[in-house]
Amino acid sequence: MNTIAAVSTPAGAGGIGIIRVSGKDARAIADAVFVCRGREKGRGAANALTSSPMTMIFGDFVAEDFRDRGYAVFFPADRAYTGEDTVEFYLHGGVRIMRGALEECLKKGARAAERGEFTRRAFLAGRMDLADAEGVADMINAESAAGLRAAYRLMDGSVSRRINLIADRLLSVMTGLEAVLDYPEETEDEVLPPLEGSVREALADTRALLATAKSGRMAKHGITAVLTGKPNAGKSSLFNALLGDDRAIVTPVAGTTRDTVEGSVECDGVRINFVDTAGLRDSSDAVESEGIARARKAAAHADVVLRVVDTVSEGRGGGEYEDYDAPVFTVLNKCDLTSYACPRRAGWFAVSAKEGIGVPELRRAIASLMGEGLTQGGELITSERHISALYRAKNALEAALRGINDTPDCILVCLREAYDALGEITGSTATQAVVDSVFEKFCVGK
Repeated sequence: MNTIAAVSTPAGAGGIGIIRVSGKDARAIADAVFVCRGREKGRGAANALTSSPMTMIFGDFVAEDFRDRGYAVFFPADRAYTGEDTVEFYLHGGVRIMRGALEECLKKGARAAERGEFTRRAFLAGRMDLADAEGVADMINAESAAGLRAAYRLMDGSVSRRINLIADRLLSVMTGLEAVLDYPEETEDEVLPPLEGSVREALADTRALLATAKSGRMAKHGITAVLTGKPNAGKSSLFNALLGDDRAIVTPVAGTTRDTVEGSVECDGVRINFVDTAGLRDSSDAVESEGIARARKAAAHADVVLRVVDTVSEGRGGGEYEDYDAPVFTVLNKCDLTSYACPRRAGWFAVSAKEGIGVPELRRAIASLMGEGLTQGGELITSERHISALYRAKNALEAALRGINDTPDCILVCLREAYDALGEITGSTATQAVVDSVFEKFCVGK
């Protein structure tokens, strides 16, 4: 493959900018653009970098129309991220410096890297599998500590190892079944007895991974908490208090909120996406009615609904309320203005949005919905692509169990389908289109 180069730091001015060059000509390009201090006459950057790999070498980056002082590091192929010779230049992070330095590397023989091409080369070189690569992208895009932990478990191969254990078990069964097909008289009694148990174990492990998908989605994207209730229940005031910021307009006029307002905060390492909505009531106002319709739609897609009750005007129960598929927290607002005691029920909270009473406890209760212990460790399935593949594997394994008394070739078809679905996650059986779709989501320079 030819040599590629890209700016690996974010666009815009910064204290440090990094130019990454990877490929067979990386050292030659370094020799052409970098002057090690004390070697002005003979340059010799390539020799200096090669003799001290993984070490920052001080010097000047020399472009056609400017120079910059910085460092260069050489990573030999066997120790490089991409699995091929790589040189990185650490320069001042000015926009013009980065653009000029990259142009100079391109003039010396490199070509501009495509999205995710450095990581793609690491995948092709066997430095990581496809799921590990997705973990790299998730690490870059994570917005909470829980998201970072889940991404790291994916990037370091923990998820892939669990997938491979299931796949290896299936491969062993498939090998035995193929032996039965080739030598039915000699091997049937030896191979078939453990067949059902092995398939059931593989199915149980697959289902266990799928069971983490909801928590995985929450870790990656956050918990969506939608505030609903009657007008003037104090939803917008509570929304602002939960965020610690005045995002929603608050007035004594009923029906002030006409559209959904969103904001996010991190609590106990978990991102919570709060959605403030219009008050629920019968209305002849076309704009307010549309806002109410949007409120119901938001609640229908929530991970938890906060049913806000004005304890002053509505009492502790708040009267009749709508049913939702998501868990419902009943939030008795304005508790500072009444003598009501909050009922000792799971999912009931007494708060004062104005005074901040009970707000931290409510936030922590929402964050805990991600699952006990799941914020600290353990493999989580966070990718829709992985969920789809696991469901296909699960369905194929269930089909294999239903046909456990069928002929070996029928069972083998189901097991191969499950094996291929699992391999699509790690990349061992993934098509080129699947691989392309993964790396299209990367930024340039990674």
